[in-house]
Amino acid sequence: MIRNNYFLLILCSFILLGCKSEISKNNPAELSLEAQSLINETLAPFQGDTLIDYHVHVVGLGGSGSGIEINSDMRSVIHPFKLTRFNYFMDAAGVEDETKADEEYLSNIIAQIGGFPVHFKVVGLALDRHYLESGERDDSETEIFVPNDYLLDLGQLFPDQIIPASSVHPYRKDAIAELEKVAARGTRFVKWIPNALGIDPSSELCDPFYEAMVRLDMVLITHAGDEHAVDSGGRQHLGNPLLLRRALDVGVKVIVAHCAVAGESIDIDDPELNEVDNFELFLRLFDDPKYEDQLFADVSAMTLLNQIGEPLEVMLSRTDLHHRLLYASDYPLPAVTILNNNSALSLLGFIDGDLVPVLSEIQRYNPLLYNFVLIRSLKHPETGVQFTEDLFRTRIP
Repeated sequence: MIRNNYFLLILCSFILLGCKSEISKNNPAELSLEAQSLINETLAPFQGDTLIDYHVHVVGLGGSGSGIEINSDMRSVIHPFKLTRFNYFMDAAGVEDETKADEEYLSNIIAQIGGFPVHFKVVGLALDRHYLESGERDDSETEIFVPNDYLLDLGQLFPDQIIPASSVHPYRKDAIAELEKVAARGTRFVKWIPNALGIDPSSELCDPFYEAMVRLDMVLITHAGDEHAVDSGGRQHLGNPLLLRRALDVGVKVIVAHCAVAGESIDIDDPELNEVDNFELFLRLFDDPKYEDQLFADVSAMTLLNQIGEPLEVMLSRTDLHHRLLYASDYPLPAVTILNNNSALSLLGFIDGDLVPVLSEIQRYNPLLYNFVLIRSLKHPETGVQFTEDLFRTRIP
């Protein structure tokens, strides 16, 4: 199993600088009959349903007045790795004119949602700045800032397409006030990337925030495992899934992104403090019966080239857990062609070989739709078991 994200991204920096999106502007009628048939077959059980993608990043460059801020390092040739990484994600998402990056990124998402033959909505994610334990803001460690107000405004402008998720750093001096503000505007979700934002989910500094989340009936969507899409500055230990017990024990409902498939962390339950796979630690948490009604996970990014392997096999086989799994894409990653290798999935037995060219065609046409069709098409390499239809209808109580 390929686990080294940095290797893959460094490879991208050598061969893909300036690579433009392959997203097609075609009419769906121009898809092959095989592609149209696969889409219709995949979505047929969900006619009349409202499907939700629980993990869609909304970014840009701030030119529209959105308030989005990008660290200057990510736009500088002095930092070629960061520059290439950001440019590639923007290119993959269909941004061609940097002066209109906000508008193009958003319009591409809305167009892709409209390409679903059933009602489809996405949870659009804000992202807070990095804060120190003192409560002071640290802009030098903030790579991307996507303000809450921007996502909340989008939720009002596109109520049938976008469910806004806010992002509030618990160390902020105004954290509770900000949480109450976004809750009053109708959002129920809070997004964290602890490794990037500098949040220790097990810190007592989070306790007042957790208590407020329970009072307001809010849900934490948090990355777990190693994080490489946003710089984590030596803070990968904050992605340890076991650190989330503090939130769960207070009563917070938590969604663990990607089932924590990347990297290793110290097993804090082990007196010898050995390092084990984050996925193993996640499963220990997920299998704890006292968190049955509180702990959920999304299945995004588990099919990426740098993540394919045993975790996907395990989650396919654990049908007893499917009712607590949520459909998610981690867009724009489904648009990054080098990370989505359908041939590799076929060779490993996760999809049938005849689906490879069809899925690749759908990906070029509509990456959001491609990701849904792909997850619906996955099967366990040995038993053939698939994710149940109920997984795609899971809702947070």
